[in-house]
Amino acid sequence: MNPEPTSPENLDTEEGAHAHQADGTDSSGQLDAGIADENMIPDEIPE
Repeated sequence: MNPEPTSPENLDTEEGAHAHQADGTDSSGQLDAGIADENMIPDEIPE
């Protein structure tokens, strides 16, 4: 079972970098930890 996709509206209210997988799964925690894979899509390119 896949988790419900995180809507972009909810991401704007949270702090930190945000990312997701192609299926909509939230990957923000992985991006914050510096763990990335080829399927991760960042909402913004981290500086």
